[in-house]
Parts: sequence; structure tokens; C-alpha cells
Amino acid sequence: MSLFEQYLRKTNHASKSTIDDPGTMFSEIPKSEFSFDCDKYLDRARKGEKLEESAIKVICEKVKAIFAAEKNVCVLRSPITLVGDIHGQFEDMMQMFQVGGEIPDTNYLFMGDYVDRGSKSVEVITLLMILKLRFPLRICLLRGNHETR
Repeated sequence: MSLFEQYLRKTNHASKSTIDDPGTMFSEIPKSEFSFDCDKYLDRARKGEKLEESAIKVICEKVKAIFAAEKNVCVLRSPITLVGDIHGQFEDMMQMFQVGGEIPDTNYLFMGDYVDRGSKSVEVITLLMILKLRFPLRICLLRGNHETR
């Protein structure tokens, strides 16, 4: 049993049947899982606001646990929208969500290179991390060559 499955059972988010069928686990995490209002930070991140360092640290720690629990090979459900090379272009990413659909209504596979070049790299990666935290089964984030350090 993976760490993620153990976590789900420990926190009563999944029964044996949902773990056997990962598509039925959950598409969003309840607000009670956070020591802060995740939706508030998601709204701010969608507006392109830079969040406080303390909030970003909490988000990173929680997302780190999700990544650690995931398998090396992503199991994805179709239909899915593929996105590559955002390179800090926050406005382009937001337009892509308008065209492709918002998470959790649309599944996304991001193929890396979230930062660099554009002027809003922090805003891009912050929003993607919060989306991964809030909707872990609706978004898959692969590491690109710009995310190695």
C-alpha cells in the first residue's frame, strides 16, 4: 500500500473500494485539511497576486507530501488537456484555462518548464501548486528542465 493510500485511509478519505479504483478517490480535498483557507489563496493566486512567504511554505510542504505519495508513472483519465512550456507567462496560462476549461472541470497534464523567461514565474508556479493541492487527481505536473533545483 502506498503512502498516499495509507494517508487516505488514516484520514478517512478513502475506503478499500476507492483505493482499488483511484478514479473515485476524490477530486478535491475538504477545507478542513488545511490550517488556512485554501480557497482564499486559490482566489488570490488566480488573480495573479503574490502570496505571503509563510503561506507558500505551507502550500509547498503539503504539495510535497502529495508528490511523494504519487507513483512515478502518472495514471491519467481522458479527456485531458496537455500543456507545455508556460515559462512564467501567467496571462497566457489564465487564457489557456478560459479556453480549455477550469480545474476541476477539466483534467490537465502540465509537461514542465513553468518558470523562466516570463515576468510572473512565481505567480505561475504558486497557482499550479495550489491547484495540485486542492484538486490532486485533476492535475498532473511533470518536472521540466527548469524545475531541477
